[in-house]
Formats: sequence, C-alpha cells, structure tokens
Amino acid sequence: MDFLLASYRKQKKWIRLRQLLLLLARLAVAAVLIAMLCGWNGGGQILGVLGGTTTHHVVVLDDSYSMGDASGGTTAYARALQALQELTRRLATDDGNHQLTVMRSSRAALTLRGGSESGDSAADLSAQTVTSDSRLISRVMSTSASSVLTDLVPALDLATELIQSTPADQKVLYIASDFRDRDWAAPQRLAEAMRAISGDDVSIRMIDCATGNAANLSVVDVSPAQDVWVAGVPVVINAKVRNNGTSDVNNVSLESRVYHYPSEVTQPDPTLVTSGRVETLPALVIESLPAGEEVTVTFQVFIAEQGVHAIEVSLPEDALSIDNKRTCTLPLSDSEKVLVIDADPEARGAYHVASVLDPGSQVRIGAIPDVQPPSFLRSATLETFAAYRAVYLINIPEINENVADALDRYVRRGGGVMWFLGDDIQRDSYNRNLLSDGRQLLPMPLGESKPVAPSDDGTTADVVFGDSPELLAPLKTAGDAALSLIGLSRSWTLETPGIEATDDPNRPRVKTVLKRRDGNAFVTQHDVERGRVITVLSGIDGDWTNWPGDPTFVVFLLQANADLWSGAAPPTRRFIDEPVERTIALDQYAPQVMYLPATEQPPRVPVEMVAEPIQTDANTETLAKVVLDPMEMVIAGEANVSDLLQPGISEWAFTQTDGRRKIIPVASVIRSGEGNLKRADPAVIQQNLLPVDVRFLSSEAWNAENQTAGSSTLTLFLLGLLGLLLAAEQALAYWASYHTSSTALGGGKRSASHLGAFSLRGAR
Repeated sequence: MDFLLASYRKQKKWIRLRQLLLLLARLAVAAVLIAMLCGWNGGGQILGVLGGTTTHHVVVLDDSYSMGDASGGTTAYARALQALQELTRRLATDDGNHQLTVMRSSRAALTLRGGSESGDSAADLSAQTVTSDSRLISRVMSTSASSVLTDLVPALDLATELIQSTPADQKVLYIASDFRDRDWAAPQRLAEAMRAISGDDVSIRMIDCATGNAANLSVVDVSPAQDVWVAGVPVVINAKVRNNGTSDVNNVSLESRVYHYPSEVTQPDPTLVTSGRVETLPALVIESLPAGEEVTVTFQVFIAEQGVHAIEVSLPEDALSIDNKRTCTLPLSDSEKVLVIDADPEARGAYHVASVLDPGSQVRIGAIPDVQPPSFLRSATLETFAAYRAVYLINIPEINENVADALDRYVRRGGGVMWFLGDDIQRDSYNRNLLSDGRQLLPMPLGESKPVAPSDDGTTADVVFGDSPELLAPLKTAGDAALSLIGLSRSWTLETPGIEATDDPNRPRVKTVLKRRDGNAFVTQHDVERGRVITVLSGIDGDWTNWPGDPTFVVFLLQANADLWSGAAPPTRRFIDEPVERTIALDQYAPQVMYLPATEQPPRVPVEMVAEPIQTDANTETLAKVVLDPMEMVIAGEANVSDLLQPGISEWAFTQTDGRRKIIPVASVIRSGEGNLKRADPAVIQQNLLPVDVRFLSSEAWNAENQTAGSSTLTLFLLGLLGLLLAAEQALAYWASYHTSSTALGGGKRSASHLGAFSLRGAR
C-alpha cells in the first residue's frame, strides 16, 4: 500500500489534467449541441469574409395607399415591413458580404415626376452593407403606407439603374406588394420594366403582403356644385361614393361636417386637427349601392360668413380607411358686380339679363348687374373689366381692337364673357378683331345669318339640345320637349373650320349647348385658358327669338352665370402630390407665412417660410409667392415630406399689415383609383411576365423561411466540430480510465505480480 500511495502521489497531477480535459471536451460537446438547436449562426460573417462573395439585395416596397388594407388584422404595408426586417436579420448573420437597397414606390414616383432619374435620390437605403446594427432600417420601419396613387414602374426603373451601377457577384430583387388586379391583370408596363432588370445574375422574388379580396367603400369626390358662391346663399355640395366590392351594400351612413373660418378665427391651433369651428350636419343614408357602381349624394350648406371654409364627408370605417374621408373648400365672397352692355336704346336685352340675375325681393343670387350703354366700351381697359365677375355684351355692332385686346386678357385671367349676337352685328369686324393675334373670343368665324326653315310636320321644335347640354342639365331629363315653346326665326351660323384649324392644338374645344332644328349651333361654350366664353347666336330683343319669355331662359342664364364665374373661382381642393403654393400681395400681408399640414393625430408641426417677391405683368403692385413642392422635397431628402402628403384639411396662416392673422384652409385629397382591393392571380402574373422568371411567396411563408434559414457552411462546420469533439471525448475518456492488459486475464498470481511490478515502477 505504501508503494501504491507513493505512485498515486507522483501521478495525481497528470490524472487530474486528463480528467479536466475530459470535462472540457464534454462541456464543448454540450455547447455545440445547444448552439445547433438554437439555430446560432453568428460565425457567418467571418466565413463570408474568408469567402469574399458580395450579394446586392434590392427591396422595392409598394407603399401606395392600397397597402393600408387592414382586412387581415394588420395592414399589408406592415407585413411588407416585417418581411424587410426578417430579411435584414437573416442577412446580418448569413454567409458573404451583403448590400441592401430599399426603395419605396411613392418616393420613386415623386422623384421621376420632379425630373430626377437618380435612384440614390429615391432610395431610403442605397447599397448599404448589412450589419447586426438594427438601426440600419429603423427609418424605413417607422414609415407607413403613403397617400400616393402610383404603380411600381417608377420604382422598378430606378431600381434597374441601381442594380446595373452597383457591382456585385449576385443580385436579388424583392418586390413586396399587394398585387391588386388593377395593376397586375394586364401588366404590360410592369413586364417591360421587369424585363429590363432580369438576367442571369438577377433573381426576382415577389412577396405577397395582402390576405384576400376585401370589400371597400370610397368617397371619390366632394365638391361644391358649379354656382355663384356667395355668403348667405345656400350652396349644393356633391359627394360621390363608390362601392368597390363584389356585393351590394344597403343603408350606408354618410356623415358631413362644415369647418367655419370666420374673421374671428385669427390664430392657428396646432394642438387641434383644424383651427376652424366645427358644425356637424345631419347624417345622410344611401339606401342601396350596387357592386362596382357610384352614387352621387347632394346636400346643402348655408354659411353666412365670407371667406374660405371647408367641407368634410366621411364613411364608416372599413378595410381601407384612407379613402373613407374626403374634403373640399368653399370660398364665399360678397355679392359681385357683372357688366351688362346693350346696344338697344330701349335696353330690352339688358332688362331680361338683369331681371334674372337680380330678381329683387327676398331672392338673392349674388350678382349685381351694372347696365351700361355701348359708349362705356370706348375707354374700357383690362382694369375696367377686372372690376366685374362677368361681362354680358348684347348685340354690340362693333368691337374695336383695343376692346378686343382688353377682353382677351380679361378672359385668360379667369373672366367670363357672354355674347348675344343680334341683327346689328358687323360680322367682318367681329371676325377680324376677336379672332386675330391669337385671340379666341368667338368659337369660330361667324358666317351668314340664316333663317330657320319651318318643320315639315310642324312637330319638331326650333331649338333642341346639343352635344354638351351641361348648362341646361336641370332640363335635360325632360328631353327636347322642354324646349318646344322656344321660337327661333333666324340666327347667325358658324363657318366650318378647315383642316389646318382642326389640327391646331391651340384651337379651343367648342361645346354645342343648344342647336337649331337643322343642326346648326345656337349656343356654344368654350374655354380660353382660365376663362370661359358663351356665345348665343341670336339677339334677345324679341326680333329673332322669343326665348327670353320662356322659363328655360331663366334656367339657362342662371347656369351660364355660374359657369362664367367659375373661371375666376379659386380651386376647391389640392391633390396631395401637387405643390402647395400661395400668392400674396405684399401691401396687404407680411412675407412671413406659416403652413400647418393636415394630420389625423395632432399636434401638427408648422412649417414656417418666407414668400419670395414676384412682379406682375403690369408692374402695378408687388406680389410674393410661397411654394412647397413634395417632389423637390423628396429629391432634396427632406424628412418632413410625409407631412405634406397627408390628406385632410391643412391651413395657411398669414399676418396682415395691421398685425391681425388670417387663417385659410386647404383641402388636400388623394387621387382616387386604388379603392378596388381585388387581387390578381399569381399564376396569371407569372404567365404575363414571361420570359421573366419570378418566385411568389406569401409574407407568412417568407418570414418562416427567413426564421429557419441560416448559414449552411456554418452548419456543416458545427457538425464537423461536433464529431471531432465527440471523438476527442471518447479518446480522453479511454485515456483517463484504468484498463488492464490482455495478459492479466491468465491467473490471479500473474495478475498480482504484474500489479506489484506496476506499483514498483510507479514508486521508482
């Protein structure tokens, strides 16, 4: 025993070392097993550096407003962001060097519209090396579906430029979209854009982020009816609602609100959605709305205060919330003057016009007729006509060059002119002065005055509706019978334009409102830039027609007056992707202005600007203009462009020279077109894109694939390492344990002698 103890004391350090190595080997085996079970692949970057393979991943995110479809519990755009997040997480630990480019379709569309073809300007990320830092895509992850109506063609075009200009061993294009039928049922433009990308070194994967075909109702338009918009006079509002689903809906509630901006509202309140005073109108009910159809609902608003006010119409919440609400503005002025000039000494025509526009008593139209003799035109200038909202010229024999030039400039700036051409007209003078030097104050050159032949059967009316009878829309439902009492014996005719005049792109489009029985025009309408001209090819003094005595003349003149006023009326809405601009007179307002973008969740973030001076053509006063262009902001990389793209009621805040503030609302609306949420069949898309090879994946399948994916090289490395560790563990276990030699099995004595020899050798 002394020999055995001496041997143990001499060999104990070596024995403990063998046991420690065995313990470490077994711990290493357990660690590798745990790493493989947890899917750890953190060594991929080291292996990738050794491999040296570079892959460029280009992700095109469809953020058009249909991606706000929340029918699956979360929006399609949120699923697209989750797919991007899973891709980035996997690439951060995958083999090789990975570069990531992310481009949203709205930014690409605005970049191209702004005149830039740089993919770097449109991309949120441009060929950024993927690391484990989660901040790489944090800015993209904080975005939401935009309000822009666009397809993927601009994004694909700019992605092509980035793919071709960025060197990489492999290139992968990911398209995360909802693949709606409106874009992908016949994707000719999309197919052309994708063929420009496809190649041997580019693989394309389509990530479907939508869940199904959802029903959706949309408010596609809200606008005040064409009329004289005057404070204290009721105005009709038209709201158009569309059923984008595949089944009929009944009893749809439509809510409407008026936001009043009287002179008392002088301070913008960023803590509220709007600064105006809210008035809720009674709810309207659409009893039935067939699938795929539109219905127009009308209601009246009465606002006693002058100024610009706002109207909002909204539907109940459904799958796509952004198109459930729409706004418009309603600019109300005080009664305005209209100029009426009649060559008849008895002013019979002027009497008919003035009595309709200003009937007196308690009826208020908003127009104040100013009846003048023809001598008023001798010294008339642009400033003379600018004081009137519309000009009525009744049977004026001759229009000289100066008056024609002043009328032309007046109309181009938004004024309205109506001609009543009687038997005193000097045709050559009219044709020469009103149609020369680019003037377009007549629809076409005047021809001869011709009588209206009597009807063969005596039943056909002398006057019938023309091709564009919008000015008599209230009577159109009754048909030509509504005009049966109008008698017409003679009227002027219009010369047929020649081939050169027909092909002239600057020639105005002439609408025929009423025509004679023989097909010749009787009342026409055409636009000249911002203004409008209505021509009645007959006088109204009773010589050629009895129309002023017929009730239809009242309807026509009221509708025509509203039509003439509309040219100078300010716009009632602004599309969200259009520039926000305003012109102010520096003698009335300070150049410092503030703009509060629309938002659903206050507070609003004001944008303060300084208007830049401009000069008018007449150099009579100094004006200043302020512009916010979302296209320029995207190209410049400004972060607050998303605020400008929000639909709703935004506000201008101006400071007047007397120190008071003035608040003017602006209705920012989306472009309708993405309310139909019908899905396209992936198989049809793949067939239409041939020969481009694409792979379709749902967002759920994509996320599952990325979660289970890892580095195959690292997995093999871990398997090999596990095998080596297991072999080493077995060897160490054998080495650390006691084993007798095979000869020791012969007998007890021999075994004892061998044991004694081993002990003695150990002792020595």
